[in-house]
Amino acid sequence: MRKTHEIDFLTVEMNIPRMNRRYFRQQCRIENIASEGNLLNAAKIARRHKSRRPDVEDWWLCRETEITRLANELLSGKWEPGGYRFFEVYEPKRRTIAAAPFADRVVHHALCRILQPLLERRFIARSFSCQRGKGTTAARQCCRKLTNRYRYVLKCDIHKFFHQIDHAVLLEKLGREILCPGTMRLIGKIIASFETGPELTPVIFPQDDLFTPFERSRGLPIGNLTSQLWGNYFLDGLDHRITEDEAHGAYLRYTDDFLLFGDDKFRLWDLKQIIEEELNSIRLKFSNPKSRMMATREGVAFCGFRFIPGQQPRILGATKRRFEKRRHRHFRTGMEIADISLRVFCWYQFSREGNTEGLRQAYEHWPLDGKKRCRIATTG
Repeated sequence: MRKTHEIDFLTVEMNIPRMNRRYFRQQCRIENIASEGNLLNAAKIARRHKSRRPDVEDWWLCRETEITRLANELLSGKWEPGGYRFFEVYEPKRRTIAAAPFADRVVHHALCRILQPLLERRFIARSFSCQRGKGTTAARQCCRKLTNRYRYVLKCDIHKFFHQIDHAVLLEKLGREILCPGTMRLIGKIIASFETGPELTPVIFPQDDLFTPFERSRGLPIGNLTSQLWGNYFLDGLDHRITEDEAHGAYLRYTDDFLLFGDDKFRLWDLKQIIEEELNSIRLKFSNPKSRMMATREGVAFCGFRFIPGQQPRILGATKRRFEKRRHRHFRTGMEIADISLRVFCWYQFSREGNTEGLRQAYEHWPLDGKKRCRIATTG
C-alpha cells in the first residue's frame, strides 16, 4: 500500500487532475459540453430503450451530421430548444409529462454529464434522489433505521414542487457554482423553454405585491433530465441549513419529500418554522395536508412502504391497488404472457424489501382465462 506522499507524487508526475470543486467548476465550460465526444456519449445514453422509435432512429442514422450541427449551434450560442410533447400519466398520481425532442434530450444529457459532478459534491449524504449509487432502496433503508431509533417524525411535502420552482431563484443559485457565461446562457434557454401557465394559481408570499406572482416565471418540466438534477439542487440549501446550521442529523430527503426524526416534539415544531422560513426565501410552500407531525408507531409512509418501529416495512395499500389495476388492464389489452411475467417479476423484486411473503406467494399462481393458469418465475 502506497503512502500518502507517494500517491501525491504519482499524481503530479502523471499530471492527473485532482477531483476537487475547483476542477469541476473549470470543467463546466460550453466547449466541454459541445465537444463531439461528449455529445456522442450523451446521444448513446439518450437512445437507451428508445432505439425503436422512428424519430430516434432517423436522428441516429445521421448522427455525425446532427452532432456536428449541435456542436456548432452550442458554441455559437444559436441553439434553441424545440417544442415539448405533452401527455398525461396516472400512476402513482395524475401528472402532465413534457417530452422534449430527441435532439434536445441529447443536449440535456451532454449538459448533465458535465454539470452533475459539480452539483453532487454539494449534496448531503442523506439526499437520495437522482444520484448514482443511491435511490429509493437506499432511502427506504435509511428511513427504516431512523424509524426504529426515534419516537416522532415530522413528515414534510412541498406544494407542486416542480411547477412552483422560480426561474430567477434557480438561475441565481446555479450562477454561484458555474463561472462560464456560455454554459449559463444554455441553462437559461432550457429553463425558459417551459413555464407554468395560469391554470396553477400563483402563490403569494409576504414580500410580494399584487402583481409580483404574475410577473415571475416559474416551473420545470416533469420529464427533463435537467429538471431532476436542478430540483435536487434547488433544495440543497435547505439540507445544509437543517443538518449543519441546526445540527439536526436525523433527516433524509427524496426530491421534495423529506422527514425529520426526533424524540423532542417541541424541537421538531421549531424546525418546521425554520423550514417554512427557508422555503419562503426560495418561493415555495408546504403542502399542508401532507405535512404533519406524527408518532413513528403510527407508521411512516415513505417511498411506497409503511415503516413501523421493530417491524419489517409493509407495502402501502394504494401501491398494491395500483399493481392490481395494471394487472387487470394488461389482461384486457391482450398483452403477451412474457411481458406480463416481466412486470410481475419487477413487482416481486420491489416487494421483497418488505414483509410481503404471503403477498408474493399469492402472485405465484393467478388465472389467465379461467381455465389455464400461469406460474410466474419469482425466484431470485
